[in-house]
Amino acid sequence: MDRRSLLKMIGAGALAVTAGGALAGCNGGSSKTAVGNSGKNLTPWPTYVPFTGPKPDLAGDASVGVQPGYLNYPQQLAQAVKDKPGDGSDVTAMVITYGTPPKPADQNQLWQALNRELGVNLKLVMVPDAEFQKKMATVMASGDLPDIIMFGAGYYLSREQDFIQSQCADLSDLIGGDHVKAYPNLANIPGYSWKGMGRIGGKLYGIPTERPMPGNSLILNRTAMEKAGVPRDWNADQFLEGLKGYTANKKWGIGASTSNFTGWSTAAYHAGSFGAPNLWKVENGAFVPTYETEQFRKALEFMTKLPYYPDSLTTSAVDMKSLFYNQTVASMTDGFGAYAATAAKVKDFTFDFALPYAKDATPWQGNGRFGYVVFKKAPVDRLKLLLRVCDYLAAPFGSKEYELTNFGVEGQHFTRGADGGIVLGDLAKTENNTTLPIKYVAAAPQAIYFPGNPEATKRLHQWERDTLPRSVADPSNGLRSGTWSASGAQLDKVIGDGLAAILFGRKSLSEWDAVVKDWKAKGGAKAAEEYAAEHAAA
Repeated sequence: MDRRSLLKMIGAGALAVTAGGALAGCNGGSSKTAVGNSGKNLTPWPTYVPFTGPKPDLAGDASVGVQPGYLNYPQQLAQAVKDKPGDGSDVTAMVITYGTPPKPADQNQLWQALNRELGVNLKLVMVPDAEFQKKMATVMASGDLPDIIMFGAGYYLSREQDFIQSQCADLSDLIGGDHVKAYPNLANIPGYSWKGMGRIGGKLYGIPTERPMPGNSLILNRTAMEKAGVPRDWNADQFLEGLKGYTANKKWGIGASTSNFTGWSTAAYHAGSFGAPNLWKVENGAFVPTYETEQFRKALEFMTKLPYYPDSLTTSAVDMKSLFYNQTVASMTDGFGAYAATAAKVKDFTFDFALPYAKDATPWQGNGRFGYVVFKKAPVDRLKLLLRVCDYLAAPFGSKEYELTNFGVEGQHFTRGADGGIVLGDLAKTENNTTLPIKYVAAAPQAIYFPGNPEATKRLHQWERDTLPRSVADPSNGLRSGTWSASGAQLDKVIGDGLAAILFGRKSLSEWDAVVKDWKAKGGAKAAEEYAAEHAAA
């Protein structure tokens, strides 16, 4: 993608934000049913072939989603890719970014090393998180597409599936079933991640960026709770007592951020603790929203008693993490990925994910993926090249390729400690897979490993073992609903606004029924019908 094309795409932003209406016509006006899988011939999910690399110190359990844990970095690395993937051509990928812009490729040793190993000239169009929805709508409206396009990252784009079905490559014959074995590292992506991405019209169009099965939870200052005599395996009364006891002298028991109130995420841990179904309950084939179950109502009532940080509604996720790190708040609602960031930041106290506070809890699973990439339509040989590039970037933990994509070049970005572990150097502060976000093109399934912090690995692995066997999935995960595709962001906002109003005293608990009624009228009831039909077909 040259500079002129990129500027053309960005310049169309004012119109493209409303591109949903235009894109609705991609399938001749039948978009709400064309993207569904009901009545379609379903491409088989890619065959799962696990990577046989270095043995973990803490065994995983794929049946319930417990990850393998590594207390030390593997001493013998595997070779995950036999041949150079590329042919020297340019490959353009558009992905989200949360970091500062990287140095250009000709000044960036990590970028240069990746291009050498991939055998392509990888050109990244990096879209800041705050601009992602607008820029993606621009690209979708422009017709001027990069080779690889990322979707997801927690965003719903209007008519996303319609656009993909109309404008992007159908990969079914290249990765469906045993075909994926041609790309061993893609075959190592577990089935729950592919299912979380889902099919479109019965076909496979993308490659998911795996995330472990745990969903949003509560990350906790374990040291503070132990000092207060609150046990790890607590009940609701002990939970409330511990958080209230912490709340004094400009400290609060629990915090949340603005992004937690864009939907249900701030309630996920509590709803699961009270045994509420994960977003939907399937009852005699019908989809019933968790928001109108008795368990969710009890969770919401309990949440009104919690000592929330008073500015949670206007605090960014980044600032809330800082408040947790400096112990202004004792706990924070966050996603699973928060654990790794916390392991790197927290040195003054022990942190942990909180166990549910009831014996009959149903902890909520996540959707198994952060996002996914699709390809611009192209000849088969070109699509195979793009798949090989993704296969390299998805090389698993314990491989030489993973080491490059995650830690850089030995001697330039890192050295090895006395125990053989990774010791990052100064160059890695500016050249890494956050500033150069290749991990959103493709990435390995995550393993539990925190350099120099084996105790954090043990705590997370034990939390997964204690939590995941009783966790429950969202039955709509990976299914298609035309209504949700068009209105999911609006529907999540209805719930988020209602939760915020009740938790911070602008509405009474008795008004929750009206919130749910509004949610159903604006599309929730219709989405339930469509999910039920999709569920029956799948």
